Amino acid sequence: MGAGGAVLIIVVGAVLLFFVAVALILLVAAGVVRLSGKNPKPLAWSGVAVLAVPVLFVATLVVWAQLVRDPDTIELDLREPVLLSSLPEDNEDFPGIRDYDSDHVVLVLPDGERFEAEVDGVLVWSEDGYVTRVTFDRRAREAGETESLTREWERKLGGGGTVEADAGYSDHGRVRAAVLADPTS
Repeated sequence: MGAGGAVLIIVVGAVLLFFVAVALILLVAAGVVRLSGKNPKPLAWSGVAVLAVPVLFVATLVVWAQLVRDPDTIELDLREPVLLSSLPEDNEDFPGIRDYDSDHVVLVLPDGERFEAEVDGVLVWSEDGYVTRVTFDRRAREAGETESLTREWERKLGGGGTVEADAGYSDHGRVRAAVLADPTS
């Protein structure tokens, strides 16, 4: 998130706090008016209406975030056909491909073995509406990690996938893997 995003969050937070403060002042004023024996309803309803603004904003933000977010973990059971439509949307307009910024992948491989890894992203490929391939990668964070990660993924995937290392990528390299899914099984 850039500096502009941080400023926006601070401004929106300040505006929401302002609404909450005004609502609390109106509700306290309604309580004081009630104690004096007068009709507190106009102040009370005004306080509730003002308080509804930040509550509705936050609720809308939570629902919107759930609809458009990338899942933290992509989980797929590749022992049977997987419909692309059963996966979360990724807000990209690439026919047949879903591109997730997920940081974790959990796969049940076609042979029934389980593969789990921390990743930097996941691509799910499809044809005729069915998942055909899952590719994922991870940038090495330290020297020597490319080689060790390559060996680990090769061991975990066995014959269920392919792994390739790109030692020249970035400072320490990157490892990519692909697992094929049979959409006709």
